[in-house]
Amino acid sequence: MLGNLRLKLVALFFAAALWSVVAYTSNPTQTHHYNMAVSNPVLPAGLVVVGAIPQVTVTVIAAADNLRAFDPHQLRVSANFSNVKVGTNQVPIRVDNSDPSVQVDAPSTIPVKVDQLGTTNLNVSIERTHSLLTGFHEETGSTSVTPATVRVDGPKSQLKDIQAVVVVDLTGVSAPGFSTPYPVQILDANKKGVTSMTVTPLSVTVKMVIQADAITVNKAVGFTLTGQPAAGYRITNVQIAPLVVQATGLQNILSGIGVLSTDPVDVGNAKGDVVKTVSIRPPNGVEVSQKTATVHVFISAAPGVSPSASP
Repeated sequence: MLGNLRLKLVALFFAAALWSVVAYTSNPTQTHHYNMAVSNPVLPAGLVVVGAIPQVTVTVIAAADNLRAFDPHQLRVSANFSNVKVGTNQVPIRVDNSDPSVQVDAPSTIPVKVDQLGTTNLNVSIERTHSLLTGFHEETGSTSVTPATVRVDGPKSQLKDIQAVVVVDLTGVSAPGFSTPYPVQILDANKKGVTSMTVTPLSVTVKMVIQADAITVNKAVGFTLTGQPAAGYRITNVQIAPLVVQATGLQNILSGIGVLSTDPVDVGNAKGDVVKTVSIRPPNGVEVSQKTATVHVFISAAPGVSPSASP
């Protein structure tokens, strides 16, 4: 009787062991690693983290079925910054897990570099990328940034040699230009972005005036006469030299010019030819290759009319 009991116990033991092996084989314990950010870090007043807070590698341990069903949002990583000082600190961390079907393993501290909080005001500069469309240029004297300065808060040791810039891509830009807000970026002396800074305001408005490039074309020179020749005389011909000059300016202005105007020539009471050098008067924004022209007004007695006697 006792022997049968022993045999039954041995059989029961081997059955339980076999069941455990089968169960483990079908649903083994597994692990998965998650890189987690520290939630809502709060530092003592006047201190700030240099760079980014390192992510925490959290290892989750559970049966395969439970691990597949696990939601990493069940994890929350917090850190205690209450005792940090300027320099590198080993900051205690805590991992909270709301899923009891898994276990978690994580380091107890993370290294964090801390500095005093500093403030500086910076002028915002424009970094232009690419080029305007062919035939256009920027009127740099009209370019503006509003506001022209921003406030930067961050680690005191990193405030030296930083600059505030906006990156403006000129691809496809043409006249008349634009007025657009751009985000402000903080760069170090090596033109690399600095992450541990806050900027106020976050963006500024860049205004650029874009105009077409100047062109040079030939334009006719005109003349204007005032007054009338003396009684019995008439104008028989008018010649101007040069007839054409080169005019340089924006295309939209030049296209509206038929002839270039000149100072008027007075022929009042004239009894003979009038020859006068006059100034060529182009519109604003247009330059001419020659500033003056000579106007020759031919005057002769009218046929069949007796010229009036001189007073």
